[in-house]
Amino acid sequence: MRQFTAAVMAGMITLASGPLWAQTGTTEGEVRRVDKTTGKITLRHGPIAGELDMPAMSMVFQAKDASLLDRLKPGDKGRFVVSKDDGGYWILSAEPEK
Repeated sequence: MRQFTAAVMAGMITLASGPLWAQTGTTEGEVRRVDKTTGKITLRHGPIAGELDMPAMSMVFQAKDASLLDRLKPGDKGRFVVSKDDGGYWILSAEPEK
């Protein structure tokens, strides 16, 4: 209980599964690769606004929701919500371009 209280006081709640706090941002991008074996998506994205404040580049993200791996394919363009925590970079959601 003492460790949990200290984590809350530090501004981050930590449970057995890891930190609940993460930096997030939104970007426009294009899916370059989907790897269902590893659960990863390569995204060529524009600048990421928000807490991440990242320039445009191509990089690999882990899919937070496995259903994204079935819904996205190379060439898909849209708006993505991404995050970074101690475990790496994640795609939280994807809204395809219409």
